[in-house]
Amino acid sequence: MNWSAENRPKRERFAGPLAIGSLAGVGLLLLVMLYPEKTLVPLLAAPDVTSPAQQRYLEALVQLRRGDTELVIPLVRSYLAAGCTEKAARALGYWRNESLPPARQQELLRLRYELRHQELELMTADEPGREAAQRRYTEAVEELRQAGAAPRELAAVLADARRLGDPTLVKRLEGMLGLADEGGSSAVSLETAARIALGTGDYRGAAARYFQAMQKTQSQAEKRRLFLAGLKTLQSGNLLPEAVQAAEQHKDAFTADHTVQLALTRLALAANRPDLAQQHVRLALRISSSPPAEETTP
Repeated sequence: MNWSAENRPKRERFAGPLAIGSLAGVGLLLLVMLYPEKTLVPLLAAPDVTSPAQQRYLEALVQLRRGDTELVIPLVRSYLAAGCTEKAARALGYWRNESLPPARQQELLRLRYELRHQELELMTADEPGREAAQRRYTEAVEELRQAGAAPRELAAVLADARRLGDPTLVKRLEGMLGLADEGGSSAVSLETAARIALGTGDYRGAAARYFQAMQKTQSQAEKRRLFLAGLKTLQSGNLLPEAVQAAEQHKDAFTADHTVQLALTRLALAANRPDLAQQHVRLALRISSSPPAEETTP
């Protein structure tokens, strides 16, 4: 029997759209709860995976596990890789305030820094809210510094700021990292600044800051360490004549230091200055042959 379109019986739906959506949600929830996370999460944490499906799955896991740091980190990375700064900021908010190993704490601080840097990159110079974004960026840098970020990492941070093309921001960071107003900086700040300069390949600037830090400390052992660090920095930059000149400028503070005299001897030989090498060898021999000073008891 042939049915016309008008007379054909209507087929009943299995379920309405709402019911189908609910079933799909329950299925996703079961998948999240039952799927072997130890196998899946490392795959989802790959930095080049930025699909919305990956992000939704991780979001669901983070909420189920109440801000588990091991899940927050790949979720934030995924959003940053996709350029979704607002979602990355929200994901960082999932992180529960708990005590973490130093390595994990540093990782979260780096992600926060990347978020604030990306926010600034996406803003124009005259865009409303840029000043607040700059403040958040400098706060993220300060958090990295206080958490003990390596000088090479701080040098990369300063390079990021310079690429942003904001001289006010660069000046603020230079002051924060001890690269400005060096006359009033402490020995520790100057040494940090030296390491940052070395990380950027500025051997002269790094050595100058080591020598400045040497003048700020009272400990003779610290003076020796900073002096030798400055000379080694100049040698690393293949600046032997400048290293010899710096050695001659500061040598009077170490005329009785056997270790320094031997180091200066090696430096003079490397710079093809046998005349200076002989002077330092004679001093080193005189120091080693001199009897130690007698200690007086009260």
